[in-house]
Amino acid sequence: MVAYASPGPLLIVEDDPDILEALQGYLELHGHSVRVAHNGREALEQLAQPPRPTLMVLDMALPILDGHRVLTTRKASEALAQVPVIILSAGMAAMNPRDRAVYASSYNVAAFLKKPVEPRQLLAAIERLVSKPSGAQAGTSP
Repeated sequence: MVAYASPGPLLIVEDDPDILEALQGYLELHGHSVRVAHNGREALEQLAQPPRPTLMVLDMALPILDGHRVLTTRKASEALAQVPVIILSAGMAAMNPRDRAVYASSYNVAAFLKKPVEPRQLLAAIERLVSKPSGAQAGTSP
């Protein structure tokens, strides 16, 4: 299997340490650089730090600031609003398609994945969204 390195770090925002560790390990194993945040405030801090994440994987049920407040705050910054998001949520994945499309358009949400998510499913969604350097393989520099 060929794995690709993303051009910048991925940001995973998840308050469950077991889920966070599993997703981080799986994505790193497949060539992605990963930064993590355990709550909404840390997510906004990580988004603002260079290098800016290529993509954010966001749990919606977070302490301190929930996922919706993270998205609302992110939207107010033109630069941060450009970072696409994959939402991990049991509830939002079950929204009717029209409401989901409106929410996605409003907040630059690229995908909704239902929790619990299989790491392989998340990796597939990320690799559809992240540009892959041609010829890059796991363990090699682009």
